[in-house]
Amino acid sequence: MTRRSTLRRVLVSRETLFAVLAVLLASALCIGLGFWQFGRFEHKRDVADVIHANFDAEPVPLQDVLPSPESALAPEDDWTPVTLRGSYCTDAQCLLYVRNRQLDGQVGFWQLVPYRTEDGTTLLVVRGWVTSQGDVSEPVSAPPVPEGEQEITVRLRPAEPTLDREIPPGQVHSVNPPQIDGLLPEHDGTLVRGAYGDLEAEDPSDPRPAALPDPETGLGPHLSYAFQWWIFALFFPAALIYRTRRTIQDLDEAEGEGASADGTADEGAPARTTTDHRPRRAAHSRPRGQDEEEEDALIDHRDG
Repeated sequence: MTRRSTLRRVLVSRETLFAVLAVLLASALCIGLGFWQFGRFEHKRDVADVIHANFDAEPVPLQDVLPSPESALAPEDDWTPVTLRGSYCTDAQCLLYVRNRQLDGQVGFWQLVPYRTEDGTTLLVVRGWVTSQGDVSEPVSAPPVPEGEQEITVRLRPAEPTLDREIPPGQVHSVNPPQIDGLLPEHDGTLVRGAYGDLEAEDPSDPRPAALPDPETGLGPHLSYAFQWWIFALFFPAALIYRTRRTIQDLDEAEGEGASADGTADEGAPARTTTDHRPRRAAHSRPRGQDEEEEDALIDHRDG
């Protein structure tokens, strides 16, 4: 069998076709997982860029970021500091606590209070984090909400999604202004519906719950994971090529051994008919003696 026929037999075999299909599927899966990890890396990179650009920027008026209370907070304006002048709502119905919020590995609550500005706009403000009591369903006593006029600086955050769950009175599951608006007492101001504020400072300064931690800007291992998946995608075709070459080499070796066992010599090679290389001695005839000739003559005469 020629080498070309060996190649054709190996490449079109059912086993090879199944192996090629498996390699294509495995490589496609690895490539897809690599792009998924790369997408997560890009998302974290974009979020970190916004944080670096806005977190420590100089505060601006609220209207520069949210032209109207109905405006949604643009992604590039996340964490933007704004300065407000007005007062907190100190009515008992105004004080809310956001459930299941962690700080340093502990589960607690955010203290959430409406803040009405001088122009009549109301913004929900997270004043800080408070720990929970033993049954984790009620917050411990927290510093009271300050009364009177104040100037505050907050960082704007986008409104959280609505969570349709039953909640105890005075608590919420998420900071969603449209949903919370129905829990607040009637107010003359217009509630900002697309954002809330994370308190940075109050003037005059008053006791407050624990400040929320700074946002994470780490990018994580997603980029390295993406390259690892893409390297895995290259491994499968390389393994198939190596396996196919080994199969062809094994077939060539097997055919060569079979030809030697049949006694078929390669072209141009002297044929070997025996493994004994010693010179054979020629057989020599021995002269017949006179007695032997006489015995033969006697036998012939008797037969006759």
